Amino acid sequence: MRKFKYVGKKRGKKMKGEIEADGLVQARSKLRTEGIRDVKLTAIKEKKKGGAGDIQITWGPFGAIPQKEIVIFTKKVATMIRSGLPIVEAMILVGDQTKNANLKNVIVKMTDRLNGGMSLGASFREHERHFDNVYLNMVEAGEMSGKLDVFLDRLVEMLEKQQKIKAGIKSAMFYPITLVTITLLISYGMLTKVVPTFQEMYEGLGAELPGPTKKIVEASEWIRDGENLAMVFAVAGSVWFVNKMLSKYVRSYVKMKSRIWLRLPLFGDIIMKSTVARMSLLMSNLLAAGVSVIETLEVSRTVSKNLVFVDATGRIKERITTGLELSVLFRDEPVFPLALSQLMAVGERTGNMDEMLTSIAKYYEEEFDAVVEGLSAIIEPLMIVFVGAMIGVMVVALSLPIFSAGDAFS
Repeated sequence: MRKFKYVGKKRGKKMKGEIEADGLVQARSKLRTEGIRDVKLTAIKEKKKGGAGDIQITWGPFGAIPQKEIVIFTKKVATMIRSGLPIVEAMILVGDQTKNANLKNVIVKMTDRLNGGMSLGASFREHERHFDNVYLNMVEAGEMSGKLDVFLDRLVEMLEKQQKIKAGIKSAMFYPITLVTITLLISYGMLTKVVPTFQEMYEGLGAELPGPTKKIVEASEWIRDGENLAMVFAVAGSVWFVNKMLSKYVRSYVKMKSRIWLRLPLFGDIIMKSTVARMSLLMSNLLAAGVSVIETLEVSRTVSKNLVFVDATGRIKERITTGLELSVLFRDEPVFPLALSQLMAVGERTGNMDEMLTSIAKYYEEEFDAVVEGLSAIIEPLMIVFVGAMIGVMVVALSLPIFSAGDAFS
């Protein structure tokens, strides 16, 4: 059992305290039976005694479990539970088949907890670093509904689609980032190695350099100065550090960045479509399992790290108690597309909201794919022009004195 601090309302009166439960879903369910609504829960972390058996790398990339491994693990557990194996036996078998050391360590610890009488959801929550809030809530919902294998299958589907979205974004950005990196390296090499050679040659001729060539030579001298290079790295490091600290401690700064990302051409569209696709699929699965709308919205807030979406979903959750339809509440939030609320309204009228949300997720996944393809089609030729222009300008600038000398002799 885990302890949670809660703040909520009972008949208009503010209530707060602590409650023990296996997970967030069960804690909310217990509080709801006591008549406490609009609940905000915070997990109370228990101090663990150290020991040789508890050693686990939890910092940096070395302690991370690849998403692909999580998907395979979830698939195997779902298959074994569906075939009738008890959850403990399923975990032991999957653990024996797992090669990733970090995941194997996690499975062993969870199996020990399960043998000790802990629920599956609670055992997963002890490893929140590796399993996000969406994953944890889906496991808890499946456990409480008695359809764990079904929920794990849906979770696998969500994780695979999430991987597809991430792969699409990485694919779209890989080419331009690679080209920019190569261009910067070539430019640095020319400015530090090629330009000085031409500079010595032109100084030996005693000819006056044209304006563009002077600028290139000045840039070369500036970059070759160690103090200037150190200053560039110092400024870049300071900007990175300040951004890191502000992002960690100043919520208004994070929200400002979230707004800027959404306003960027194409990139904002990609963020919106991927978020709506994931959120719709998650809501569909939770509602189909009988999870309340309020709890569904609470979990759905964790789908996106963009605070504009997080806050908008939070406002919808707060207003759902007013009796307004879900489609109306989504329509009132400008960050969500109008098509989303219109399709949700159809689902409300037909009584098939979970099926409609699945269709919405599929629609926005296709839209996302189209935007990513469009972005790739636009960026690739632009980057080729950029690279060619940047290197071409340097070559022409270095050649101008030769052309000028030729004109003087003709």
